[in-house]
Amino acid sequence: MARVKVLHVITLSEMGGAQKVVYHLAAGLPQDRFEVAVACAPGGELVSWLKDLPGGIQVFEIPELKRNISPANDLKAFWKLFVLMKAGRFDIVHCHSSKAGFLGRIASKMAGAPKIYYTAHGWGINDYQSRPARFIYTWAERLAGSAGTGIVCVSESDLMKGRSLRLAAPGKLRVIYNGLPQPGWREGVLRRELKIGKEDILVGTVARLAPQKDPLFFLEVARRMLAAGNDNVPGGGRIYFVLMGDGPLKPVCEDFISNKGLEGRVFLPGARENAPELMRDLDIFALFSRWEGLPLTIIEAMLAARPVVARATGGIGELVEHNKTGLLIDELDAGKAAQELWKLVCARDRRISMGAAGRERAVKLFSLQEMVKNYVDLYCKS
Repeated sequence: MARVKVLHVITLSEMGGAQKVVYHLAAGLPQDRFEVAVACAPGGELVSWLKDLPGGIQVFEIPELKRNISPANDLKAFWKLFVLMKAGRFDIVHCHSSKAGFLGRIASKMAGAPKIYYTAHGWGINDYQSRPARFIYTWAERLAGSAGTGIVCVSESDLMKGRSLRLAAPGKLRVIYNGLPQPGWREGVLRRELKIGKEDILVGTVARLAPQKDPLFFLEVARRMLAAGNDNVPGGGRIYFVLMGDGPLKPVCEDFISNKGLEGRVFLPGARENAPELMRDLDIFALFSRWEGLPLTIIEAMLAARPVVARATGGIGELVEHNKTGLLIDELDAGKAAQELWKLVCARDRRISMGAAGRERAVKLFSLQEMVKNYVDLYCKS
């Protein structure tokens, strides 16, 4: 029996949650049943990850696939995708991320792909956009939604949002939670690098330094906690903060740390491809995003048995159980965030019990095996 040909299309190949999902699907789909290829922008970690896989995943690099809207580049990317899909005769085209989701679904419809899916890793429509921008993006999602076979939402929250905005027919929308493998851990590596002792408390996050993740909010919370002048913790340690990631706001973050005199207490070590392996060096994981889908970094922290303090936006409330696996805040209130973090800083036993409960929840609900199984069912039964 011929294998099912699947083409995954994603805008960027840089390290990120959607890229990790594409990688794990490409690596996890049974090779005896599926022949997988990926189309994406060149130059990022995803390309090298895929090329290193045994058996070989064909990667089609399209330089014109870019995050920002550009009529010239977008038209070229659309044409290249159309030609690729027409010549490749893929049985399934599966798109990820907003730009690739729009261009890819329209191109695959015109190319005659039998099945067209889109995973919305958080809708590209949010309250931080202007009203005209929300109108245009909503219209674009509805147009692309009409062209596809089905849409996967990574959380119930996104499913409800998709239905309320009428982004596709209700029957086209379904939920498949993101899943991850259990990583190996390299305990002590990050603390040795930052020269932080075992008795110290390390609060950390992993995020792209971009407006969505609001890294300056994390830094402001850190400033407030350190400025309180009471940063000693039980056992004689001190509090430190680390923000692993890269992006357009990195210079602004560096200036904030310098201007507020936070050097030596707040660290910005850049993007770390091995961030999941370093999670065990944290005592608390924090994420204060403006909007979200279902962030993989929280799943990584839960698998590492670390409690989470986060803003309850998007699917985060489906990951973190308030007062059981972590603590949630409703709004981006730096004072409230600092208050919730203090509760865990001063309560070692509570941190340990929350982390253990979070790991149990992640293993049960957000495993890689379950995610791949659900996508196989989608591909084969739709």
